[in-house]
Amino acid sequence: MQARPAPVDSLSTTGRPQEIVLVGASLAHLEFMAQMRAKPMTQARVTLVSPDTHMLPENRLADILSGDAELAACHIGLPDLARGCGVTWEHDKVARLDLSSQRITLAGGRTLRFDWLSLSPRCWDDRKPLNTQMTGALAHGLFTQPLEHFLALWPRVMDLHPRGNLRIAVLAGGEAGADIAFAIKHRLPQASMTWVTGGATPQEPGPQNGGLEAALKAADITVLHDHAVGISHGSVRLACGANLVCDVPILADNLGPPQWLRDSGLLPSPELDPTSAEPTPAVDAWSRCTGHPQVFLAAEADNALGHNLSASVRGASLRAAATPRGNAWRGLLQKAGVFLIWEPMPLRGALLRWAKAAHDHRLLSRYHAGHSR
Repeated sequence: MQARPAPVDSLSTTGRPQEIVLVGASLAHLEFMAQMRAKPMTQARVTLVSPDTHMLPENRLADILSGDAELAACHIGLPDLARGCGVTWEHDKVARLDLSSQRITLAGGRTLRFDWLSLSPRCWDDRKPLNTQMTGALAHGLFTQPLEHFLALWPRVMDLHPRGNLRIAVLAGGEAGADIAFAIKHRLPQASMTWVTGGATPQEPGPQNGGLEAALKAADITVLHDHAVGISHGSVRLACGANLVCDVPILADNLGPPQWLRDSGLLPSPELDPTSAEPTPAVDAWSRCTGHPQVFLAAEADNALGHNLSASVRGASLRAAATPRGNAWRGLLQKAGVFLIWEPMPLRGALLRWAKAAHDHRLLSRYHAGHSR
């Protein structure tokens, strides 16, 4: 069953185009902009709000940390891309969201009205919840989110010890945390690397988990199924009571929702869901926030978002959230897990990383300003 959006004031009835505001530079937002470049919309104006001038796709982080790719080759310049797609770029952050008046206020004071609002997962930038769970995180931890900030600080880590004899701990992050640990160990083989899983343990002793454990062991990465409760200079305190000696604690978990989102009314009330540590808006099959169908919250790389925003303007039917286009290579490896790229078979692992980088380069070239279809 396909959803049909509620009608809003259109160009034909009001004489003005509808306003679409994109908050955060996710891949889903960039894909929508690329679609607009190929087929401009005359019934809507689009504005992208982002505090960053460049965007790095999340799946390229490990490539950069491992040394398989240069940051400059993976960065996507937002001002030029927006200009080439006919999108207004606001170099700012959101300070307030008023759902009743359908307006957002930027930190610089400007107010933007919207008919359709799309929020990116990259809006989640509040570090305070992690600092509450892990005392000292703000003062001593290196957060992987936002990616741009993390990579701006990473060269300093590389300079801490000329020979790379660092004691590095990646704290939680799930599969992404394992990927980061593998990538850094590949780049700094002399480093002492530990992955603190956050207390997660493999659900089943199947070949996927066995392969991951084997790859971690072969890479000389220590795995601790525990979670950190505190960070101090040179040390990470674990829930079991032990202290892990550490020069660089890397926090790979997701951050919390910003205050403007907490104040907006989109998040579930703590009284209704007291078990939720990091509340997120409830969404339907088309990535629209429950009770607010003019607000979208799509996954980082949901390629149905572009169609749904365009269809909303036209009053056409929507599509269910979609998996990333052109990502068949990951589907082939999905059952085996991330360890295949870093498995203890140097030639095969190198070939897989090369194939991934080539695939990502072809796919993301469409988001550069000079691309034409």
